[in-house]
Amino acid sequence: MKRRIKKEMNKKEYEKFIKYILDINQKDGKLPKYVEFDGKKIFKNEYINTIENVNKFILENGRHPETATIYLQKHNRP
Repeated sequence: MKRRIKKEMNKKEYEKFIKYILDINQKDGKLPKYVEFDGKKIFKNEYINTIENVNKFILENGRHPETATIYLQKHNRP
């Protein structure tokens, strides 16, 4: 099954994206259910999966990836 790409980011864009999420977390005391970033609505399960993939890459390769990809995923609605 081919995964559909929702958003691709270079290293600088990814750093900006993570800072945005962490700023919200610090302000609200919890991670947001979704974020609007560069005109895309990115749900919590999508950005957490991306963070996990980047962290796994760092652990396996000893460096940050040049790009990070957010894949479209089904999300749980309340």
